[in-house]
Amino acid sequence: MARERLSVVVTRRLPEPVETRLSELFDVRLRSDDTPMSRQELAAAMKEADVLVPTVTDSIDAALLGQAGEKLKLIANYGAGVDHIDVATARQRGILVSNTPGVLTDDTADMAMALIMRWCGASPKVWH
Repeated sequence: MARERLSVVVTRRLPEPVETRLSELFDVRLRSDDTPMSRQELAAAMKEADVLVPTVTDSIDAALLGQAGEKLKLIANYGAGVDHIDVATARQRGILVSNTPGVLTDDTADMAMALIMRWCGASPKVWH
């Protein structure tokens, strides 16, 4: 007997390889455009999903968590940090919260080096 696939709702467009892999593994509902979900859309998504994949632009507060369905067991933030998620309320409701720490480390270091080089007067031609 085949196991039922988890229901996953993604709140924003993600890189194509990520969306493809999610589609392979889960019963996923992807966002067709890159606009933020409204509070009503977030509430509806949290009622139907096993897993919600938000980004930093989605504020998941106690009021939204209070509307979550019994199925919601994980909020898997796509990005570093969880300041936009009421983790204490999620925990009280038995919802795990995860993020991707370190995901921006290399990009941040590259940007810092580019800014340092620019500030020191290095030509962009030597930035590779």
